Amino acid sequence: MTTKKNVWMAMEDDVTAQRLVEIARAHSKHALEHIGKDTCPERRKAIRAEIERLKAERELLLAYSFRQEDVI
Repeated sequence: MTTKKNVWMAMEDDVTAQRLVEIARAHSKHALEHIGKDTCPERRKAIRAEIERLKAERELLLAYSFRQEDVI
């Protein structure tokens, strides 16, 4: 589960912070495309899958950052 503490700790690492920003941008871009009136159902399904993949990657990054702080 993501907490504010996890996010703040992750943002202290430049590489992780940059990847989190990239994930947020991609998620936003996909969400905007998904709600577009011209987006076909097959594409919407693909967008939902990609958003789920991005969420999973984000959660892994945050969990890894949290574990790294516990080790230090």
